[in-house]
Amino acid sequence: MSETFKALSERIGKVGELYARAHNIERSPDWYLLKLTEELGELTAEHLLIGGRATPDGDGSGGTREALENEAADLFGQFVLYLRANEIDIEAAIERKWLRHLDHYTEAGDA
Repeated sequence: MSETFKALSERIGKVGELYARAHNIERSPDWYLLKLTEELGELTAEHLLIGGRATPDGDGSGGTREALENEAADLFGQFVLYLRANEIDIEAAIERKWLRHLDHYTEAGDA
């Protein structure tokens, strides 16, 4: 990735604002979580379709690598919007929750 997370987050935030205005969407705190859940469902559907564990829609769309990537982008974008709306510093949270384990496992010789 060539952009910092902060710069990417700002650009995604602008797109979210433009989309909400264009479609007259009032984004409540619950809306962000519900939209994130919707996007996870769409990614799941594409994943299962590619793996042959689901059947395509009546129009036969989906089931391609590009469709999977697009749904992953939608999920990521909505996740970023959720983080922004809830003022979550994800970089600090990842350091605290995940990356601290690197030192532990490195010291134990497991890395």
